[in-house]
Amino acid sequence: MLVETYTSPCDMQVTVKAVAATRSEPGYTIRGLKPLTVQFAATPYRATSCGPDGTLKVGAPLSSTGPHEVALYGVAANCKVGGFNPRMVYPGSDLVAATAFTVTCMSQGDVYVSTSTTGVDLDPDGYTVTVDGGASQPMASNGTVTFTGVAAGSHTVALSGIAGNCSVTNANPQTVTVTAGATTGAPFSLSCAPTGSGSGNLTIETSTTGSNLDSDGYSLTVDGTTSRPIVTNGSVTVAVAAGAHPVALSGVAANCVVGGANPRTVTVPAGGTATTTFAVTCNAQLPPPEVSGQGQIGMGPATPGDSVLTFTFDLRADLTGRFTATDYGDVHPSGTPASITTDPATDPATSITAYRNSSSACGDQSRGVEVDAVGREDEGQLVSYTVQLCDNGPAGSGSDFWSIFLPSEGYGHSGSVTSGDIVKQ
Repeated sequence: MLVETYTSPCDMQVTVKAVAATRSEPGYTIRGLKPLTVQFAATPYRATSCGPDGTLKVGAPLSSTGPHEVALYGVAANCKVGGFNPRMVYPGSDLVAATAFTVTCMSQGDVYVSTSTTGVDLDPDGYTVTVDGGASQPMASNGTVTFTGVAAGSHTVALSGIAGNCSVTNANPQTVTVTAGATTGAPFSLSCAPTGSGSGNLTIETSTTGSNLDSDGYSLTVDGTTSRPIVTNGSVTVAVAAGAHPVALSGVAANCVVGGANPRTVTVPAGGTATTTFAVTCNAQLPPPEVSGQGQIGMGPATPGDSVLTFTFDLRADLTGRFTATDYGDVHPSGTPASITTDPATDPATSITAYRNSSSACGDQSRGVEVDAVGREDEGQLVSYTVQLCDNGPAGSGSDFWSIFLPSEGYGHSGSVTSGDIVKQ
């Protein structure tokens, strides 16, 4: 129980009680208003946090028996306040008023939906994925979407808008069980057949220029299923059914870039040949190792008072790049959340001092990065910190990990990435 008392002639006492919660919530903020004379959400009385099942006293110079308005805000999106909010309270003769808020919270998690479509003449406009027959999102033929804030328990995920020549090869709809604070996957596999008749030839060419060319060549995949090697400057011809075929080039060295769409769709006419060329450009200098990301830790919207931390960064082993993080659970008296930024290009006093290309914080240490840096806090102070970053899976999978620690302040915040992605290159 968190109790904070501010000395004043009298107190307005508010009790917050959370019920039916299966996980801890970030806490709430009490704001008292005396509409006719004094508003004390800001100076000289700062908004104060209170956790579930806590009691909070907020000092206010109540000069009369009321009424006075009290509001509970900063409540997570998965919680509801019972009764009126805001509400009026009436102090007694001792100028002390009391009221109780009952907050009911629903456990939530995420549903990560993916599609993998193979074959010919793939559905050009993709599909629609729906949860429980309500919320829906468009879905690419080969793509992912995430439904956030889904109530814990059993849910139905369905894929629709499927072209007539395509079919789902696993269950549709699927039943998934969402666990509080976790991400549950719902993968769909599809196969598409040619819409026309006949066959033709598909020729894929590679044209690679520049320096330090990829010595072991590339890998070529047709229709999402058939893969074969191809040299840096060469061609491969395959006999295929007439129709639109997805073609992808992979295994490209880090210092090389593929021009144009990759993957791309090539239409082969019956009895004819279609040709496509992948133009690849390579640089002499291999780029330094790099990690980038954008997203958040914590469920719900990024609102001051909520246990949500947002971040965006692009950090490189040559000690260049930019980093910023904002902790919405660490709120200043002004009501703004605390933040820290490192950007040597615009603030030379900040710097990236070390880059380690692995991290003990990751299950597979090779998927991690650790960075030491000096950043500027939003109130102007320069502080040293360390971040640990783990690229454990694709965007929206909930498997990436993010951590920051400021030794001089004893501050740390870490957790799985609930929205966004971390990419190690």
